[in-house]
Amino acid sequence: MRTARWTRTLAPIAVCLLGTVACSHSESALSDTKKAEELSPTGPSLVGARVTPSTIELDRNLDPRQKPEILVEVKDFTSNVNDVRLRFDQVPVELKFKRVAGSTWRAELGKNELRRLAVGNQTTQYEAMIYARNDAGKIGVAREPVKVSIKAPDLSANAGTG
Repeated sequence: MRTARWTRTLAPIAVCLLGTVACSHSESALSDTKKAEELSPTGPSLVGARVTPSTIELDRNLDPRQKPEILVEVKDFTSNVNDVRLRFDQVPVELKFKRVAGSTWRAELGKNELRRLAVGNQTTQYEAMIYARNDAGKIGVAREPVKVSIKAPDLSANAGTG
């Protein structure tokens, strides 16, 4: 009798908990999945833009500790994509992407661009938009800006000396 009462009370709670766990798991699994609605049927679509490393650290010679690159997936179902570029919002710096394979494109931040963007003894975050053009002249724009963080060292004469 006592077990039946506990079963009637706990069974609905257990079902609710299992349902909550299952829903939260499926939502997190879908967060990395791109919906077909994000892809344009008539021109370039840009998805999955990412910067590696997330913060570009520079040494005292303003060389990056790790090779910085920006990757993006560009899909176009109607025409060949021929030009992909990244334009920083606040500064006059533009990078041209190169096709890596399939729909993946890569841009590299070179030493000249890093020197222009670095601010001594600070981590500076920039936003940039990615644009793609196809052979038919149609232009696609990423839905959200890419965030690029650059951490520059203190270059004063006394920095780093003990």
